[in-house]
Amino acid sequence: MKLLAGPASIEIAYKISRIMKADLIEVEHRFFPDSENYIRVKQDVKGEDIAIIQGMHPPQDTHAIQTFLLIDTLIDLGANSVELVSPYLAYTRQDKRFLDGEAISFMTLLKILKNLGLRKTYTVNIHCPWLIPESPVPIIDLRGEEPLAAHIRRYNFSNPIVVSVGKKGLDMAKMLAENLGVTYTAAQSERDKVTGTVRVELDGIPGMEAIIVDDIISTGGTMVELIKLLKKRGFQKIYVTCIHALLVGDAVEKIFNAGADRIIASDTIPNKFAEYSVAGIISEALKKKYG
Repeated sequence: MKLLAGPASIEIAYKISRIMKADLIEVEHRFFPDSENYIRVKQDVKGEDIAIIQGMHPPQDTHAIQTFLLIDTLIDLGANSVELVSPYLAYTRQDKRFLDGEAISFMTLLKILKNLGLRKTYTVNIHCPWLIPESPVPIIDLRGEEPLAAHIRRYNFSNPIVVSVGKKGLDMAKMLAENLGVTYTAAQSERDKVTGTVRVELDGIPGMEAIIVDDIISTGGTMVELIKLLKKRGFQKIYVTCIHALLVGDAVEKIFNAGADRIIASDTIPNKFAEYSVAGIISEALKKKYG
């Protein structure tokens, strides 16, 4: 098996290749004057099993097109099989039709990957795990709570409470809390389907230190409301943690202004708050497949 570093995820691809001691296929990438992508695979891949390391974080459409070009090119060049390691998958929040007439964008993306000939997709903390059984291309969903917990142990917490939002958030909070040996809870949130406005409610919980965990931080709206609630309850130390740090617009400023002490993210998406890596869990999953 050989790894190929897509333009979106070069740094984490090199981390994975070092851990696995695997060859890394070089790709030439540039943009044409009209911003279209140019892709060239610079090695012979005939008969090879290839794992593309390519996230679909913003700009999502650009990175998705790069992914499509890479898959199609590798198969056209005679690769024996092509799998995708996409630490962050695009369009996972549009996983159903919330309003009449909406595109179910994530299923469209998966159909394209399947039709191109992709054998399998690996990702980290997919936003809609309930769709995995319905996916036309097999999805392996890796979990980043363990490396996050290992990183948090480096900080000087006395008795923190792990807090998240919603049912899926409760699962994350439980996994992280069990790794840390602390308690956990989840707030309830409601988002207006038209305006996107978020309302957050949290039952009374005692404590002074909180570790908020979420899979994705995008605009930070939900996170800000939760931080404000915790501050009102007397929490003095609040760390905001996540797997995927999109941090769109002024999200960082809003989070710190609300009272957060620190933002901790993984390297699924290149960002300045990436304090821990998921390269290890990705490498373990690929080793199980290819040895």
